[in-house]
Amino acid sequence: IPEGADHASVPHGDTVIEGNARVVVVGRPTSVRDFSRTLDPESAASEVQDVVVVGGSTTGKLTAEALVDRGISVRLIEFDEARARELAELLPDVTVFSHDATDPEFLSREHIQDADVVVSTLGTDERSLLAALLSKREGADRAIAVVEQARYVDLFETVGVDVAVNPRRVTAEEITRFTRERRAENVAIIEPGGAEVVEVEVDDESVLAGRTIEEGVSALPGGVVVGAITRDGEYVTPRGSTRVEVGDHVVAFVQADAIDEVTAKL
Repeated sequence: IPEGADHASVPHGDTVIEGNARVVVVGRPTSVRDFSRTLDPESAASEVQDVVVVGGSTTGKLTAEALVDRGISVRLIEFDEARARELAELLPDVTVFSHDATDPEFLSREHIQDADVVVSTLGTDERSLLAALLSKREGADRAIAVVEQARYVDLFETVGVDVAVNPRRVTAEEITRFTRERRAENVAIIEPGGAEVVEVEVDDESVLAGRTIEEGVSALPGGVVVGAITRDGEYVTPRGSTRVEVGDHVVAFVQADAIDEVTAKL
């Protein structure tokens, strides 16, 4: 997404990427990390090891569980003492604190500055923003905030939050997935009205089945780029000459105005 633009565009070989553009990259996790290190060696120099989750809501609990499953050390801060005790029992691998996460003295005492990432999920946008910004001020590397009001996403990121996530956007992506003739397995909305990323499993009726990517994409509307293929659980780097097989999982970037036609043919 070019700086200042209000829509996303699907890139092609002759696309020139300008400074400050937002770029969506698809690939193996190690390859994507290497790509990030190449672009910004300082910010991508170390892996995330220590995460603080602020707020013991369902979102906070699920986030902590997912991080622990990835081998990441998690601390969780929950103001309500009873809820904190409950979470401590439910999440034995998480260090749970019962305290006000907007208390600067507490954040300093618990070495919030050592956190690689702070995820703020306090339920109200004002408190989530405050907790995220206080954490950043104390020295946390990155702050992520869950934003209830979608219109505040840009504001949060403008004032210093690294990433703002709107649950309604995520829900919209799930709903959208079920409207794609039950074909799309995953959907990511890059920018409303701009572009989407869809994942489909190729069947006998797909225009890609048994054809090279170059041949298959030529039968689709403009603005479609195949970004990844997985076959039997293995990642396949897509090239124009790569032949797509039935059963492959294909990830494609699609312009929003062509999404219905594309998913019907994929």
